[in-house]
Amino acid sequence: MSHRITLVTLTLLGATYLTYLPGIPGPFVFDDLSNISSNSHLQLNSLNLPNLTSALNSGHAGPLKRPVAMLSFALNYYFSGGYEAPAFKLTNIIIHCLNALLVLVLCFQLCRHNTTKKSNHHSFWLAACISLIWAVHPINLTSVLYVVQRMTSLSTLFSLGCISLYIAARNRWLNHSFSWHVCGLLFASISSLLLALLSKENAILIPLIILLIELLLYSNEKPWFLLKQLSKKQKKLSRIFVAVICIAVLSWAVHYASAGFNSRPFTMLERTLTESRILCFYISLILIPRINSFGLFHDDIAISTSLISPWTTITSIIFIVFLLTTAFHYRKKNPLFSLGVSWFFIGHILESTFFPLEIAHEHRNNLPSIGIILATASLIPVTKANNKKVTTIFLLILLVLASTTWLRATQWGNYQSLAYYEASHHPNSPATQALLSNAAHQAGQVIIATNAIKKAMELNTKETAYAMHYQNILAIHDKAIPEELQLETLLRIKANPLTPSTLLALNQIADCLRKEPCTPLKENYLEWINTVIEKKPTNTSYHYLKGKTLRAMNNQLGALNAFQKSHELNNGFLHPLFEMVDILLLMKQVAQAEEVVTWIEKANEKTTFRRDVELKKLKAVLARVKKSHSNNY
Repeated sequence: MSHRITLVTLTLLGATYLTYLPGIPGPFVFDDLSNISSNSHLQLNSLNLPNLTSALNSGHAGPLKRPVAMLSFALNYYFSGGYEAPAFKLTNIIIHCLNALLVLVLCFQLCRHNTTKKSNHHSFWLAACISLIWAVHPINLTSVLYVVQRMTSLSTLFSLGCISLYIAARNRWLNHSFSWHVCGLLFASISSLLLALLSKENAILIPLIILLIELLLYSNEKPWFLLKQLSKKQKKLSRIFVAVICIAVLSWAVHYASAGFNSRPFTMLERTLTESRILCFYISLILIPRINSFGLFHDDIAISTSLISPWTTITSIIFIVFLLTTAFHYRKKNPLFSLGVSWFFIGHILESTFFPLEIAHEHRNNLPSIGIILATASLIPVTKANNKKVTTIFLLILLVLASTTWLRATQWGNYQSLAYYEASHHPNSPATQALLSNAAHQAGQVIIATNAIKKAMELNTKETAYAMHYQNILAIHDKAIPEELQLETLLRIKANPLTPSTLLALNQIADCLRKEPCTPLKENYLEWINTVIEKKPTNTSYHYLKGKTLRAMNNQLGALNAFQKSHELNNGFLHPLFEMVDILLLMKQVAQAEEVVTWIEKANEKTTFRRDVELKKLKAVLARVKKSHSNNY
């Protein structure tokens, strides 16, 4: 048995690494920029507690801010000596390899418990097949090569650890007794769940998967037999209690989610209807992977506005109901099939229902896809496991999956090739056209860049970021910016929600304004940010961006006022104060600069994102300026 374990482990790790190897040289893309490479709090220069705490708290995704994932990015920066994308991607591949090993362990635990001891050999090879397929499946590529999705893969890592440790504790309890060893395993399981939650919040669904495992595989074991001793009245009251709790949680979730649709181009009902088609789309990608269907973005999928628009909405709902009904029907005959199907749908409760997220992303299947693969594998009879035909089919499937992932990884190995292939596979995706435009812009291909960004604008008339990027491209390449384009940009700002893409565009272009190529954009940008402030007058970030714009236009007094307003709106936001000190020193107003430094010191003591290193450097600069100033007199 030990030889088989060694062989499977080495095969699993080797196949996973080689499959993803071509993607290691690839760059940071899309959300990698805002979450990682533009996040100064991740730039660790020493492993002291303040720096580590700042990195932990530097996230802005999800209600818990995902501190475990953010800390891992900071450590990556520290040990790789900077924002080296290949080092970050290699770390992601290592995490994926660890996940594949945990899939092997967990599936072996599940399969072995579901069969007799005589079938341990079959259980191991079935678990090996599931883990190999999952490890090289192209559905997981964005969880690995899209660096920011380490949040997802880390959550999967600790979630799998949580479930596996729980099963180990459960089995030891059954085979021996409830002991300190069992308590230790349960404590480790809970700790792993906490780490999963702090990596990404959808780990909150793991207790439901554990409950499902209990109901399907342990329902006849202790302590479940105690429930059978309840009277009919007690059982009825228990069901009512559970139903009330479920309704209360659902009501709260709907109320919580409803506020987030103000910045989305679809309603809660439209998203819920659309997700029925998305779930079927995910299942089809897992069972029949097509390289032209995979993609970084899926914003080319039509929104379901009713049950019959498009007509695939109602058919998708019928299919999902049929699949769940089938799983319920075969819960005793084939509990692994029921577990796998239910696992998939439980894994999508947060991201593929009524919550105000983007419509579709492949990385959402990192954990749920295990369920579909498990359910499919469970349909193979024990008597057919060693059949040569079954083995040959498995090897062919494995080869197809690994080849598809390897080909996609090759495309991800270069920014230009990634953009080109994504655009060829998803020509009607606005976000993909914007990606192509940026890649072509970086390569100096102005015509391709402008044509792509214009197409993005046509495909999505509600996204302001594309009009901003269009102007930025024209300015950098010394092309005239049509007045009609500026009017269209302002109209989009006024009429549409300020999406995350719009905010990212505003930040990126603001950084460019002080550079020579972006000089023609200054007046236009000032109009943008003033219009944005009219919509959101109390947002500190917009006043900060206005200050950067005015400073780029050499309006130092206006910049000081904007930065001061930004800090007044949020005393914990220190960036404006650093800008103010820089301006005051340039204006030789040393006393005023020294006063602002004292503001920074006080605010730095209270803020979550401490800037001790920058403050130390600033004080050193101020000391040199003061010395130079006193020498002149």
